Amino acid sequence: MWQEIRTVEERISTARTFRVFPGEGVHSEQVADLVMRLAALGYRGDYSFEVFNDDYQQMPLSLVAQRARRSAEWLGEEVLRRSVPLPNRMRLKAR
Repeated sequence: MWQEIRTVEERISTARTFRVFPGEGVHSEQVADLVMRLAALGYRGDYSFEVFNDDYQQMPLSLVAQRARRSAEWLGEEVLRRSVPLPNRMRLKAR
């Protein structure tokens, strides 16, 4: 969707109303790469998601919270999988 938006005004509107959680959108790979680079630089702090999406305001809070949790777990799994020499051998939680 982002690649198809032509004007600055449309991009601003999209950024204010259609953001999704990491792991749900087309930039997921770039988000995981960014977290890996930050970890390589020694960052050990917290992360937060800033998600502006008008659809989420219409959804039950429990469903939005569930998506946020899945996103955090996805990011943790994605970064962990890339940083461990034996891919898919370690998990943040049992499946």
